[in-house]
Amino acid sequence: MELKSRDLFVESLELAEMPDADHAVLEMICGKGGYVRSIARDLGKALGCYAHVKTLRRVWSGPFEASEGISFATLDEMAGDLALDEFLLPLEIGLTDLPELHCTPEGAAKLRNGNPGMVMASNIEYGDECWASLDGVPVAIGVYKAGELHPSRVFVLG
Repeated sequence: MELKSRDLFVESLELAEMPDADHAVLEMICGKGGYVRSIARDLGKALGCYAHVKTLRRVWSGPFEASEGISFATLDEMAGDLALDEFLLPLEIGLTDLPELHCTPEGAAKLRNGNPGMVMASNIEYGDECWASLDGVPVAIGVYKAGELHPSRVFVLG
């Protein structure tokens, strides 16, 4: 079966449970652009029936596991409490899927203002999405083009 979707990548799709003839519990591992509800619709169409998603639960994304998070109830209880900061992870953990580039102080200043900044790169290709750091501190995420990072997101830390 061929599923078409922009940037779709489905690594696996497995039947985990079938509680009755009209319901199935599926487990899917997909990449960015995997629109689960569209995939369910397309799967139903390929099987000659209708299909939809009744319940959707993301159990992990990149380096983050749902089981390691805190509940909304705990978040509400701790709102305004400085102890909540203990649950925060460093920004870099969320960037592990992207290559890191190093920038000069001048490049970092340009990036922080939303402009392309010079970065030092190796094994990076034109058009790759990357993140830049200065002395280990994240500065921006963007697209690498000819020695510069063109920022799409800029971080204000401090």
